[in-house]
Amino acid sequence: MNQDNGCNEAGCGSSCDCGCSGCGPVVEESQFSKDMQALYDAGKTADMLAACSKLLAAEPDNSEGYFWRGVVAAVAGNFEQAIADYSKAIELNSCKAVYYSYRGSAYAMLEDIKNAVMDYSQAMFYDPKDWMNYANRGVLYLNNSMFEHAIDDLSKALELEPADMASYVNRGDAFAARNLYSTAIADYNKVIERFPEEPTVLIKRGQAYYEIGLIEEALADYNKVIELEPENMQAIAIRASIYMGQERTSEAVADFTRVIEADSSDDRPYFFRGIAYAAQKNFDAAIADFTHAVELNPDNVLAYHNKALCCELQQRTAEAIIAYKELIMRAKPESPEAAHAKERLQALEQEADGTQLQ
Repeated sequence: MNQDNGCNEAGCGSSCDCGCSGCGPVVEESQFSKDMQALYDAGKTADMLAACSKLLAAEPDNSEGYFWRGVVAAVAGNFEQAIADYSKAIELNSCKAVYYSYRGSAYAMLEDIKNAVMDYSQAMFYDPKDWMNYANRGVLYLNNSMFEHAIDDLSKALELEPADMASYVNRGDAFAARNLYSTAIADYNKVIERFPEEPTVLIKRGQAYYEIGLIEEALADYNKVIELEPENMQAIAIRASIYMGQERTSEAVADFTRVIEADSSDDRPYFFRGIAYAAQKNFDAAIADFTHAVELNPDNVLAYHNKALCCELQQRTAEAIIAYKELIMRAKPESPEAAHAKERLQALEQEADGTQLQ
């Protein structure tokens, strides 16, 4: 057979049972595998294990027994045992694409990316028409910041299976990671056309819209998410940030307040609400929020900086001095915030000394 179609084993032909898609007519699935699939679908893993043990006792060289026993181990989260069983199945039948696919997934669960990629690639060699291997390898590439490879694999998966919505999402993520936001939006649109109320994808598209300056479109997506999931704090926090960029500070304050009410242990919404209050010239409220932020995260240098500035504007000089000192102690010495804090601290202390002399 033609090597380009997959398996190049010398003995391949119409009667071959190697499992590759290019060896003539597809060999009918064994009754044992049909039974195992039915038990798997019914969640009867104990019965599957018993059947595998019985088969292997009678036929110790039956690769299907090891394969399905590996499936049972994987379902139980024992991926090391699953890999051992899949490897034994491959040892007995080294040309079965599905064995490599499943072992690749087990390796992926153990974050053994190199072996997972190798197994998915081997599965593609024996069955180049199985889109799942391209999709799975594409996700591995995506999660490991190999975005061009991810785009190639996910595109191939979609060529073979255009209805795979997950690959559109993942390819959109890869495009977005490459700053190809318009292309990412096109992929997210494919999913939203089919599932118009999918919050996760609406958030992704909203972010992509925001990155290319389509602010109203971004807000529309986040508004839709919040309408669907009123307690989605991620969407509310992002919308608040967009409001800040539009100088819609009252709406930003309202959204940050909702986030704080949902989780008062995070310093970030206090910090950003403080900035919104400062933009409204509500400096006392801003100082209170910056104070909360540094109580929750003493290393939030920008919160000390903003607190000190607001304290100066309110002539709360003693508090400003303390905030500047905390900033200098915690900031990188070469940072602009540290340099500014040193200048202001020197000026404030000189002013205080002058007042005392008078």
